[in-house]
Amino acid sequence: MPEPKRILVNGFGRVGRALFRLLEQHSEAQVVAINDPLPADQLAYLLKYDTVMGRFSGEIGVDGNTLVVNGRPILLSHNGMLTSADGCDVVLNSSGRNNTRENLEGILDHGAKRVVVSKPLDRGVCDRTVLMGVNHDALKKEDRILSAGSCTAHCYTPLIKLIHERWPVVRGYMMTVHAYTSAQNVVDGGHDTDPRRGRAAASNIVPTTTESLSAFEQVMPELAGRITGMAQRVPVVNGSNVELVLEVRGRPHTDEVNDAVRECPDYKGIIEYSEDPLVSSDIVGNPHSAIFDSRLTHATTAETTLIRAIAWYDNEWGYSNRLAELICTL
Repeated sequence: MPEPKRILVNGFGRVGRALFRLLEQHSEAQVVAINDPLPADQLAYLLKYDTVMGRFSGEIGVDGNTLVVNGRPILLSHNGMLTSADGCDVVLNSSGRNNTRENLEGILDHGAKRVVVSKPLDRGVCDRTVLMGVNHDALKKEDRILSAGSCTAHCYTPLIKLIHERWPVVRGYMMTVHAYTSAQNVVDGGHDTDPRRGRAAASNIVPTTTESLSAFEQVMPELAGRITGMAQRVPVVNGSNVELVLEVRGRPHTDEVNDAVRECPDYKGIIEYSEDPLVSSDIVGNPHSAIFDSRLTHATTAETTLIRAIAWYDNEWGYSNRLAELICTL
């Protein structure tokens, strides 16, 4: 059996800790180092106890500046900028920061073979944007700096692709109703880019933008400029959904749309088909990118054909599963 890939996690927040839990279940890759500003005892505590994911099932301890998980040492560093990645096959940059081309190339210069960034990046900053189940088969050896898009892009892109292959999409709109995140404030305060995001996250519905469209357009350039959308951040700690309204060519009925999703074999492990009356807490811990809510599908064929489709997603666990799959395929 080949040696597992050696992973350095740069930024041990929600995504970094979820990925760590997942890779503990994989033989293909393991986290060997973590770079995060927090001290070792706090990192151990946050890995052990989690409000959404529950208690970590393994043994966690601290030995000086080393995290010890199930007897295995994980080296810790606490640099604002990553200064060493020697011996690491992949660096996951889940810090949300320093995502310029220069900084990411610097990680390669520090010894990493590849860098995966857990957010959308502009064209030219990364070598390729990869959405698992959609375009992962286009990866090339020379693609060394990768964007893994976003949880939201992973949810709706495979659905749009599935529909577009059957009934070409003319244009459309997407709305994500998204759990609040650490980029928002617990109480009212300032925000660098969006004053609405500065308002108390657990007490408000917050209209804002979504970065997911950038990832979508890089993966499906034939629909660039045809899909627009926004986000509504809502007072739940986890569990989100996307509503798609698509104008398409052809005249499919509601049942035909549902049948296309249910019977498609191409998105196994990516799209889950559901006939249950779901709410957001029902999908927490679901590893799929999209949980298609067939009860909410509607197609109208008046003057033009509009398809409304809604899919749920665990914006932390589902996305982290795709990150783990991407890392293990590199």
